[in-house]
Amino acid sequence: MEMKRYTHLDHPSKILTSRQALFWTLILGLVFMGSVVWAHSDRKHDGLAKTSKERVPHERGHAIAGAGGFALGETVYKHMCVFCHGADGNGGGKAMAYLYPWPRDFRKGLFKHRTTPPGSIPLDKDIFRTIQEGVPGTAMPGWKSALSDEETWSVVEYIKGFSERFKNETARPAIDLGTVPPVTTELIAIGEKLYREMRCQGCHGTDLKGEGPQAENLFDIWDHRVFVYDLTNPNTYKFGYERNDIFTTLTTGIEGTPMKNYGHLSDQERWNITAFIHSKIETNRVKKSGYEIDLYSTKVNDEFVLDPYHKLWENIPEKVVKLLPLNARKLPISHIKIRSALNDDAVAFRLEWEDPVPDRSSSRHQDFKDAVAVEFALGDVLLHTHGHNEPFFGMGNRGKVVNIWQWRADWQTEIETKEKIEYATKGMDLDAMIFGGEVNPVDALNPFRDVPVEEMNAEGFGTLTPQPSTKQNVLGKGVWKDGSWSVVLYRTLESLNKWDKRFTNDQEILMAFAIWDGSEQDRNGRKVVSMWQRLHLP
Repeated sequence: MEMKRYTHLDHPSKILTSRQALFWTLILGLVFMGSVVWAHSDRKHDGLAKTSKERVPHERGHAIAGAGGFALGETVYKHMCVFCHGADGNGGGKAMAYLYPWPRDFRKGLFKHRTTPPGSIPLDKDIFRTIQEGVPGTAMPGWKSALSDEETWSVVEYIKGFSERFKNETARPAIDLGTVPPVTTELIAIGEKLYREMRCQGCHGTDLKGEGPQAENLFDIWDHRVFVYDLTNPNTYKFGYERNDIFTTLTTGIEGTPMKNYGHLSDQERWNITAFIHSKIETNRVKKSGYEIDLYSTKVNDEFVLDPYHKLWENIPEKVVKLLPLNARKLPISHIKIRSALNDDAVAFRLEWEDPVPDRSSSRHQDFKDAVAVEFALGDVLLHTHGHNEPFFGMGNRGKVVNIWQWRADWQTEIETKEKIEYATKGMDLDAMIFGGEVNPVDALNPFRDVPVEEMNAEGFGTLTPQPSTKQNVLGKGVWKDGSWSVVLYRTLESLNKWDKRFTNDQEILMAFAIWDGSEQDRNGRKVVSMWQRLHLP
């Protein structure tokens, strides 16, 4: 319906006098002003009802526009963060039962990383950094590739709303690092002496590997057991392993944990301890990788062979993906190498990771096997588009099903052993001899034992379901060699099963990875995982 515009040529009754125009201008102004005030104040967390200038500190350099920004933060939080940190920020999300350390409870306003002095709430930029960079060695990933700056700042505002501290307190200025002194052998020696005098070895050990006499008896303020990390491993430093990062942690402490601050020491003394700790870091263990990266499948004309060391893989580019330990450990498998190839009939993946001990059997209750899985998001989803509509990378979520292929070392060992026995007995039916013609009862419980790969689906925690034996169509083989596992997974492109992933090149494919380390007693939800990666087909 077109709105008619009245002019001075219209009927006199339709003309507004100047006094009437002024009256309606004032009324409308008050109405819309009230709407703006309401939109910025009547929120779930009224502690955030401030102007942009008040809410955004100068060093942040970015302003979130009122209620719109807060609503954006809530949307992102409920899609990305709620599974671990919970709907009310108490750290009790659905994933909590699978995680150690537990997710942080935001309600007390205590954050592990901050650059402010002890006792102060963190700066906004401290929370921003944790969201974007993650907390290595824990299940907290870095969301830098997933979230825009605007989205991250919005999440910062939303998280602050869980605690009254941010309404009642003002963050103190960041600590001054001063001039970083040059490192000398004398300074390192003094730092080692101070390390002993401050009794740091009680928790971290004399070798800094986290095995001090008190390490097994430490708890945080929530009475959760605390894990002491290996300080020689640069991949498990929560807030960076450079000297500035270590000095900051010594100065501020890690709030809520037994790691106190050493602000009573002079700056020089803290720099001395920093130099000693930094000198023990094995920087050669650093691997360049990303939480979320682009993977590419290479088109080949050859037929695939289930051999990870077949010459076909020599010319396939390799990418390295970062892994998150769901349960803290001293020697986590922190990276996985990915190669992918595609021909006219099938797709194949070569997965490789370092593992000094091959755990091939789980026949005894005290044994745990090595395993690896790839996960694919089903349906028409793109990573971080359409309002972040992708499934949760940890087993999917309600209405967002994922397809999982899992290779198990123990299954492959049993298959190979059975083949060797059948060869040695010249095809004699051992089941008929041992079980009186009946099927081996152990094999009956494991209908997929003719291949070491099982195909499953899930749409959230506790919903993992194997596909029927008639639908299992993924093959695989693993080889342990020189301290590493290499596994090839293979599947034909065609599939009539609606719960199988379709490999088409019309859009990127979301895939994630999981590894179970038998030496770490991994099983079920105890494992290391990746976030979603974007696979591009040729």
